[in-house]
Formats: sequence, C-alpha cells, structure tokens
Amino acid sequence: MSGETPLEHRQDATRPPKEEEAIHPKSVPGLPEIELPGIGVAIGWLSGLLLLGVIVGFALHFGDVQVFLSTLRSANPLWLAAAVACQIATYACAAAVWFRIFSRTETRQSFAGLFKLAVVQLFANQALPSGGFSGIVIVAKGLVRRGVAPSLVMTALLVDGFSYYASYLMVGLLAFVILWHSGDLGTARLPLAIAFVLVLLALVLATFLLIRRQGRIIPKAALRWAPAAKMAAILGSAHTDMLRDGKLILEAFFLQIGVFLLDAATLWIAARSVGLDVGPIGAFLSFVLASVVATLSPIPLGLGTFEGTCTGLLHVMGSGIESSLAATLILRGFTLWLPMVPGLWLMRSEMDETALHDTDL
Repeated sequence: MSGETPLEHRQDATRPPKEEEAIHPKSVPGLPEIELPGIGVAIGWLSGLLLLGVIVGFALHFGDVQVFLSTLRSANPLWLAAAVACQIATYACAAAVWFRIFSRTETRQSFAGLFKLAVVQLFANQALPSGGFSGIVIVAKGLVRRGVAPSLVMTALLVDGFSYYASYLMVGLLAFVILWHSGDLGTARLPLAIAFVLVLLALVLATFLLIRRQGRIIPKAALRWAPAAKMAAILGSAHTDMLRDGKLILEAFFLQIGVFLLDAATLWIAARSVGLDVGPIGAFLSFVLASVVATLSPIPLGLGTFEGTCTGLLHVMGSGIESSLAATLILRGFTLWLPMVPGLWLMRSEMDETALHDTDL
C-alpha cells in the first residue's frame, strides 16, 4: 500500500467534514435507489427454492426421511446455542471493520448502530441479489444520513470491499491447497478452482486499482457525464492516507477472515449438534467449497447449489446422507433464513428513515 500521491490528493484523516460535503444520502453519486424485493427477485427466489427442493428430495431418495426428521429433532440445544453465538460474532466482525475505519477519524459511530447496519447489509445482499451492491448502497446512504462525510463513506467502502474480496480469495485458495495436498483436488475440481481464482482475483485487482488511482481511474471522456464527474470527485476525495494504511487494511482483512472462519465453525457446530464426527478442517472445506460453487452459480443466494455441494462433501467424508443434509440445513437456517426476520424489519426501517431524511432536506 505504499506509493507517492500528489499533494492535492492527500487529506488529513482526522479532519472534520467540509462544508461542501453536504450530509445527504444523494451526495454520494452513482448510488441508485433500492426498493424492496419485486417480481423479478421473487421469480429468482422461487427458482432457487425449487432447485433446493429438488436437491433435498434427491438426497432423501438415497436416505430415509424418518431418519432425517429424527436427526433434526435430536439436535443438541447447547450446540445450537453455540451456533447462534458464532453467527452473532460474524455480525460483530462485519461491524468492527467499519468501526475500526471510523475510529481513525473524528467521525465517531456507535458500535450498536454499525452492528444494525451489518445485519441490514447481509439481508439486502440476500434478498436483493446484486453481487453485494444492494447492501453497499443501503449502508452508504445510512452512514451519510448519520452524519458521515461522503469522502469518508467512500473510503470505508473501498477498504471494506478490498478486504472482503481479498479474504475470500485467501480462504478459497487455502481450501484448494488443502485439497491439493491431500490429493483430492483432481481434474473435476480443478476448473472450479481456476474459475474462482480468476473471478476473485479480478475483483481484488479492481478494488486495488480504485484504491490506488481513485478518481483518475474514470476515463476523461466519461467525465463529461455529470454522475461520472461527481463519482470521480468523491473517489478523488477519499482519504488517501487511510487507503494506503497497511495496518488498517490488515485489520479489516483479518476481521473479514474471521467472518468466514465463524461461518465454517457454525457448520462444524451444526454437524456436532446432530452427532456427526466431522473435524474442523472437514467443516472448513465443506463450507468454503460450497460457498465457491454458490458464488459461481447463477442461482440467487446459491439456493440448492450450496446445500447440494455441502451435503455431498460431508457425505463423501464419511457421514450419513441424512445427517449431512440435516447439518447443512441447520447451517443455512442460521446464516440465511433466521436473519431475514430482523433483517427485513431493519432494512425497511433504514430505508424509511433515509426517505424521510430526503424529504426533510
């Protein structure tokens, strides 16, 4: 993160927001209005749910439905409570990324408020499939509404995005290296590994270029378009010293790594709750590889593709098909379905407050 930067691009990270940085959600250009799920998203969800039903039916075709239901009912409550704790910790890690960024400036934000935005971001990314863009838009507007300068919001978005993609690439590479070392990578999984690395590497490089070049990455010809010019101005005003701060980037990177490890731990705990004798490495591989397949899949949220991959991997590792499916569905219940209840309420509340703030200004 080193390199010389022209003096005009340098800013003091501790300065208060300038007068011209109006505290208004629409002062962050290029961010569209986000609406609650419509017919298009609903169709995508129904397609995913249909595929999920097919996967579950296919798995149980080779297993026993009664054994599966009995396995679900016998899940140990103490293990399930530990899984809940792990999921709460994932939101805390996500909020901590933003908290660490803002702690470097005079713009103070409560951890509780950032925790709420972390829940909203997760739900938005799940309910409105857009490669994570929906959650970013809502969080950005929520932060500006809370009084954070647009330049600092852009700085936080760049740090958060770069650390997330870099951490995902790291855990994915680690999973494939473990498979290669154990001799299980094979020709069947090699194309998956190559596709994943290429996609994540492209995203990491894109965010890295945004960090390094900021507003200069937008072609001069495009600057004649007002939104592009405003976006270039906001990118150019991002806090260069924070974007080049290796310690801050590293902190965010390890917090994002923590989210992946906690999700993998949730799968291991879910497996233990139904009596599966799966080691932490096996759970890590199953979760990461299932996440990779879901990421590369065109199905919204990886519905069906994640469950099928995770169940199959646990079964290949020696677990029964019924118990493997039960553990996977428990994981998805904690990571996907349960957060949607508070997530929908918090997202609607956040969007309503932003809309009200717009009309008051």
